[in-house]
Amino acid sequence: MTKNNDQLSKAKKLIKNLYNSTKETSLQGPLLKAYKRLDEGADVGDLTTRAASAVNYIRLTKKIVFSNEQENWWRELRDMGSASVMFHDPKNNLLNLSEM
Repeated sequence: MTKNNDQLSKAKKLIKNLYNSTKETSLQGPLLKAYKRLDEGADVGDLTTRAASAVNYIRLTKKIVFSNEQENWWRELRDMGSASVMFHDPKNNLLNLSEM
């Protein structure tokens, strides 16, 4: 049970860090929704993967440049995700441009 609480706390912290580090409302919307869904009991592995995918999709399409710190938070969020969701992401948004 403690591991689940630790994962939940870490996911919420990463999402909060990303939210507070940007003024881009297009990024803040999905991050706020993800945070609220975690509070409602959503699966951490599934939600972190989907949140990371949504953030990366927006950042790529709107050409938003992340700071090194934001990039690290995004990668941590992505890496917390469920591998089954990660490898079946229909938009294939979970890779950084340099990784594509």
